[in-house]
Amino acid sequence: MNKKELFKKLIKIIDKNNIPYALVGRTECYPENIGSDIDIIIPRSEIKTFKQVIWQIEDNQTKIVQMLQHEIVAFYYVLFHFDNGDIVSIQPDVCTDYYRKGRKLLSADYLLEGRKDAVQGGFHVLTPEKEFIYYLLKKVDKRNLSEEQYEHIRTSYLINKDKALLEAKEFWKGENLLVIQKSMDENNFLLLHNNLRKLQQGIHSSHSRKTTDILKNIALKIKRILNPTGYIITVLGPDGSGKTTVMEQFKKDIKPAFRRLQQFHLFPKPHKGATKVVEDPHGQKKRNLILSLLKLIYLLYIYIGGHLRYVLPMKIKSTLTIFDRYYDDILVDPIRYRNDTPCWIVRFIRCFIPKPELWVILDCPTEVIQARKAEVTPAETERQRQAYLSLAKSKKNCIVLNTNRDVKEISYELCLFICKSLNERSIKRYK
Repeated sequence: MNKKELFKKLIKIIDKNNIPYALVGRTECYPENIGSDIDIIIPRSEIKTFKQVIWQIEDNQTKIVQMLQHEIVAFYYVLFHFDNGDIVSIQPDVCTDYYRKGRKLLSADYLLEGRKDAVQGGFHVLTPEKEFIYYLLKKVDKRNLSEEQYEHIRTSYLINKDKALLEAKEFWKGENLLVIQKSMDENNFLLLHNNLRKLQQGIHSSHSRKTTDILKNIALKIKRILNPTGYIITVLGPDGSGKTTVMEQFKKDIKPAFRRLQQFHLFPKPHKGATKVVEDPHGQKKRNLILSLLKLIYLLYIYIGGHLRYVLPMKIKSTLTIFDRYYDDILVDPIRYRNDTPCWIVRFIRCFIPKPELWVILDCPTEVIQARKAEVTPAETERQRQAYLSLAKSKKNCIVLNTNRDVKEISYELCLFICKSLNERSIKRYK
């Protein structure tokens, strides 16, 4: 199944359940070429129904992995389809009344009046003047407008100038309205682009926030904190097991499931510049017992502080956080970390280290690892392999991946595993 077929399946479910809707934005290439988000407007009275029937899209290969509520009445879904090594995803962004930062700008019922069939058929769109005002408001309030987006706005405007200007008068007066009209009539992209800030201020002055909407927006933020939509994984394995190669492919494949991606090396602290490459991991002597203990305490401080300052806020903001190595590496390879404390002390401190939601252990035959990176002896590589596999058995939320195969196959397996976990989380929260 490709994006086109997955999109048609979604529209069929909406039509089957008699939910009035319209797609908004640059849909002229649909369904042959679908971009990142599929923006859909439905009546406010139908949102409860939609949140129930969208689960009908699921089957053994198609799963809802995320539902991010980014406005009072706006719900961003992420759907993944897995089929024999191929990964397909679409992101329906469903809203009712159009809100921006808790400020109601347009009602869904008004926008959907007179909706029509798209030129290419198969789905509904707004009338040109309503598409004009919706997309213009969206771009102005984000203060983000490309020339291609401007052309879409202007095309909608030119179909019926008089009606489009009537829509604009609800939000702008005087000089601001003239800027919009002149820009559209004269095909002057820079005139509109250079006045985005003033036009945004015009929206805010003409449409103030209501107290009830402010309270609902606060409640939404609290809900995000209590139910974060990000995810944290840690990737472990001997040098040469393929961490860098696998993660680069994996990040490309899993990216649609999250708003952002963030990667840390060893502990949650941003690195300035490139990470230093360790060419001889066993080349330095161990610290003495006291210094080793102080180093572990320092690492505990770094992990707790870093999670509070960086990781948890990113998790609330729908970020996939990836750790390349983690505190547990000290148990596997104490020489690398110059640690001379007994294992029981390392394990005791580990009890207070924040845990990821998934441990990923990369493994492959010793001779393969040695061919990739012969930084330690074959015997030491084999010892580390067995130590990581033993570590994996001690953890419930862990997956072991054989990296002696095509990297796309490895990434596919990891994406499938994580998406099943995200799907289970979504079912508990939303279904």
